Amino acid sequence: MSILIIQPEDLAPAGEITTALKMAGEHYTVFRMEENTILPKEINKYEALIILGGSMGAYDDSDFPFLTEIKSAILNFYRSNKPILGICLGAQLICSAYKKAVRKMEKPEFGMMKLRKTEEGKSDPLFRNLPDIFSFMEWHEDYFELPEKAVRLATGSKCKNQAFRIGDYIYGFQFHPEVNKTILESWVKEKKNWILQQDSNFIEKMDGLVKGELSSSKRYCHQIIYEWLKLVQERRAYGSSKPL
Repeated sequence: MSILIIQPEDLAPAGEITTALKMAGEHYTVFRMEENTILPKEINKYEALIILGGSMGAYDDSDFPFLTEIKSAILNFYRSNKPILGICLGAQLICSAYKKAVRKMEKPEFGMMKLRKTEEGKSDPLFRNLPDIFSFMEWHEDYFELPEKAVRLATGSKCKNQAFRIGDYIYGFQFHPEVNKTILESWVKEKKNWILQQDSNFIEKMDGLVKGELSSSKRYCHQIIYEWLKLVQERRAYGSSKPL
C-alpha cells in the first residue's frame, strides 16, 4: 500500500494534490468520511498519510468519532517514521494530537492570502524552491498553537502559524494548496452567502483570481507535493530505521 488520503468532508477534496500524485505516478487511496464512520482497519499498512480539511473542529470528536482515530493514527505514523501531511483541519488535528490548543479566530480567514517563508522555511525541502512571498487560498475559523517539536515554515499577517514541520516527515499547512477552479466554484455554489459575508466582491474577482494567483498556487502545490513524495521515497529506502 502507498498513500492514504483522509477526506473528512466532500466539500474539501484533494484537488491539485491528487493531480500532482497522478503526474508523479504515485499510488494513493482517498477515504471519504461522509461515506464511512471509521477509518480503514489496515491504516497502519499505508506508507504515508494526507489529512484534508473540513468544517468540523479539532475537538468535535463526540459528533465525529473518526477525529479521535485520526489523532491516534497521527501519533502511530510519527512513531513509525511515516510521512504525514495535514491540510487545514488536518494540521489542526496534528497539533491537537500533540496536546496543543486549537482556538477560534476573532474573524475567519478567507480568500487568497499572501504568506511569507520564515528563515527555517527558506531551507526546508518543501518550501525552499517557493518564492519568499507566495499566495494560497485560505478558509478557516480556527488557528493552532505549535507543538514544542515543531518548526514554523511560513507565516501570515492574520494568522502567524501557516505551515510547520515536526522532525523530518510531519508537515501541517493552515492554508489550502489543493484548491483549483473546480473546488473554488463548488465552494461558491454551496456557501455563497457565507462567502459574500466575508468578501462582498469575491465572486466578481474570481475570474482574475483563477487566472492569476490561483494559477501560481497550483504550480506551488505541485512543487510541494513532489518534494513531499521524495520523503515518502526516502522512508521506503530507510524503512523504520531512520532515527526520529
